[in-house]
Amino acid sequence: MEKVHVRLGLSGTYWGKRPQYRVLANDVVIQAAEIAGASEEVEFINFDFEYNGSAVLAVELTNKEFSDTVENEDKTAIVQDMLLNIVSVEIDDIDLGQIPRNLGVYNTYDDRTVDKCINLGWNGRWQLTWTDPFYIWLLENM
Repeated sequence: MEKVHVRLGLSGTYWGKRPQYRVLANDVVIQAAEIAGASEEVEFINFDFEYNGSAVLAVELTNKEFSDTVENEDKTAIVQDMLLNIVSVEIDDIDLGQIPRNLGVYNTYDDRTVDKCINLGWNGRWQLTWTDPFYIWLLENM
């Protein structure tokens, strides 16, 4: 059994309603909330996590609607949108840097998979999986 401390930085990009999210560790809900701060302001979630063998950290965007994305008149650019951003992931006080972007997988609820994405623009689930011991996994993936 391995135990790690996770510090997750999230922000919302929004112009109207705020992004709602869930944070899960091995499919156990750690927090279900709405971004509380201003657009782009980072909020941190801290928790300890015990696992055996492999771990899955997941973040889900849950309340995006088509009306939350506004395009310009000729539909060539998005002028306003709602996103949930994974700003940082720290495990045992180690900032994982680009690992969440490079190794995370984002699956939308409408069956799309988006690699190398930490800005959730569709309802769906981003997840990062690692094996224990964490420090060996980290060295292999740096």
